Amino acid sequence: MNLAQITSNSMQKMHVLIPCAGTGSRMGLKQAKQFEPLAGQPMALHAINTFLSMPEIVSVWVGVSEESKELPQDLPNASWPQDPRFHLSVTGGAARADTVLNTLKAMAKSGIDQDAWILVHDAARPGLTVEAARRLIQAVTEHVSISGGILAMPMADTLKLNSPQNPQCIGKTLPRDGLWLAQTPQMFRLMALTEALDAAIKNKFEVTDEASAMERVGCEPLLVPGEWRNIKVTYPQDWALMDQILTHHSEKKEKQ
Repeated sequence: MNLAQITSNSMQKMHVLIPCAGTGSRMGLKQAKQFEPLAGQPMALHAINTFLSMPEIVSVWVGVSEESKELPQDLPNASWPQDPRFHLSVTGGAARADTVLNTLKAMAKSGIDQDAWILVHDAARPGLTVEAARRLIQAVTEHVSISGGILAMPMADTLKLNSPQNPQCIGKTLPRDGLWLAQTPQMFRLMALTEALDAAIKNKFEVTDEASAMERVGCEPLLVPGEWRNIKVTYPQDWALMDQILTHHSEKKEKQ
């Protein structure tokens, strides 16, 4: 299946959901990290604009908290999209899973089909490329029997488990065979993901990503190779690295 076929087959059923209600407390910033300037624009805008550059994406929904319903306008280059596909939704919840669930319900209420494909992506992963997103779309849509899939990277580093007696020391080395580092987007059908998240939250299961909720209801999401630059910006050193990557990429595009 080539890209033209993917776009044609998926055009009416491809939507994006970006939970954007977190505080980013681990970064030690004065405001939510997704609105902090990174490589010349608010961090959340990088992923938003990546998806809006893809014609196969029908809508991009950004779930924010009540406090963030007025997007900050006093930031450098804070030009929020005027694209009609861009939807700001005040659906932020206590945790990331709550924000995703609330936004899924708002999407369904707006008329999006229950079988539509939803790509859930972290605003804190601004390094996502169009190529990686399309690789996920192609892999999932090619497998008719697959419930969905995620971008992920095979574990390359040696994995250590700390000691129960002394958490600052190594207890043992764990085998890394078969281990992957989960990334986003994570792609599932609207109703299936809604039901899985709803059940997980009601049963007080820890939901660290959408795939974990789907796994609890018996699904085996597809693992699709991601990219190292699609890291999650969590700590200050991540911020500095991603700023360099995105700045270099922007300067390279300007010279072309």
